[in-house]
Amino acid sequence: MKYISLFVCFFIGLQTLNVPDYERLISNIESKVEIVDESKASFLSLKCRDVTNAIQIEKADLICRIEIQSQKKDKLESKYIQKKNYYELKKLEYGLDLNAIQKQDCMIQSYWIDKDLTKCFNEYKCSQNQYLKSRKQWKKNKHKLDLCESYLTRLDNCQKRLFERFSSLSQFNDLGEFDQDAMIAGNDALPAYGGYEILENKGMSCLVDGNYAIDTYSSFWQNPVENGTISARCWSYPDGSLHLGLDIASSMYSDVYALANGIVLYAHAPVESNNGYLGNMCGWPSGAGNSICMVVAVHDKLYAVSYAHLSNEIYVTSGQQVSQKTVIAKSGNSGNSTGPHTHIEVFELKQDLNSTVEYFRNSGADFSFGCGFNAAATCSDYACRIDPEIVLEGL
Repeated sequence: MKYISLFVCFFIGLQTLNVPDYERLISNIESKVEIVDESKASFLSLKCRDVTNAIQIEKADLICRIEIQSQKKDKLESKYIQKKNYYELKKLEYGLDLNAIQKQDCMIQSYWIDKDLTKCFNEYKCSQNQYLKSRKQWKKNKHKLDLCESYLTRLDNCQKRLFERFSSLSQFNDLGEFDQDAMIAGNDALPAYGGYEILENKGMSCLVDGNYAIDTYSSFWQNPVENGTISARCWSYPDGSLHLGLDIASSMYSDVYALANGIVLYAHAPVESNNGYLGNMCGWPSGAGNSICMVVAVHDKLYAVSYAHLSNEIYVTSGQQVSQKTVIAKSGNSGNSTGPHTHIEVFELKQDLNSTVEYFRNSGADFSFGCGFNAAATCSDYACRIDPEIVLEGL
């Protein structure tokens, strides 16, 4: 309850922050990253995430304002230059006229020339002031945007450091607690395609009974994420702790592809796209956030592939047959995740498709296919967990 109260107070405080206030918050987070213990690491990661999300909202608003202000500034600059040039031209013309008038000693005409010239000058100075004011506001918001970028970099470094210190908290497994209402509600957003049922005890969508087939085998593996780069390799993190998949970093909402022709076993988006933090055990398997599991056919073999930490934009559902390079989801930062990326695991299957489907259903959607989540390169009667880089050549 203490942590919940702290979080509520912290979240309410975020609602009234201006950009300069973030300096104090982030400095406070940075001061705790190296001294926080494991029991409070998840809370600090959650705090990082919430400040990051608040700054990203501020950043998006600033980008819109800067774009509008830039257009306005350019128009005012053009008007100012036009008025200035017009005034300079009139001054030159009236200068010649005044010389002629003074020779004729015509004071009335000279008065009207001076009045008109003063009007041109005032219009020129007014347009100049409007332009300078607009440019000042534009520069101010550009500075705020630069601050936001630096704050986001610092928060990202905090998350990375927390991850380095407590990478053991980053695993997901099949032993978590389930929020059935949230999990079941996630099915409402899935397309009405294929057969699935709700497993009430776990609150997730899964295949119904039936005979399933994959029409054609793919001849190669598709890279899984648009413009993705490997951020953590399989079997272990740099500190030596266990990592059972391949992490592919990308910007939020990048396209996530079907690696090959196949059929979807499970697809579920029960949580928000960017709700991730270290130790967040939502989703299925516990900690995976929004996830997909499918069987794909490549060359003459069947493989199971799972995707975790997706956004809640998932475009497939269980029972659906998909073609290679189909966009099945958008990348995200959900579940036990400290930044936008897609976690991918690959299993080489030992059974035919329908035997695999039957096991998956009867096991309550076991994403490990009997291999568990406690050791690398394990095998069961149904599959062997393999390093995704073995098959994803050229990634």
